[in-house]
Amino acid sequence: MRFLMTAIASLLISSSAFAWWPQWNYQINGYQAAVTMYNPTGYMAFCQGYVNAQAQNGQVFNAWFADWVGPFQYRTAWVNAYPPFFFVNAWANVNCN
Repeated sequence: MRFLMTAIASLLISSSAFAWWPQWNYQINGYQAAVTMYNPTGYMAFCQGYVNAQAQNGQVFNAWFADWVGPFQYRTAWVNAYPPFFFVNAWANVNCN
């Protein structure tokens, strides 16, 4: 009986404590690169990560963020460049739990 209770408790704890990579998409608009992520779960998620973007001269700009994302909601993180250089590429590394 003790084994059964331990097995059930470990399944419940492991299903509620998880980390995942969110769904995201990029949008580059001249001097601003934005990464929008989506929380597909029914729980509040704490997401953190880096947003990086490369300007036309090769310089890489980055920003770190940490934010709570509500259930079935979106969050956007962005990086800004300074004229006269504009962004040509963007990428991110985001983890949520």
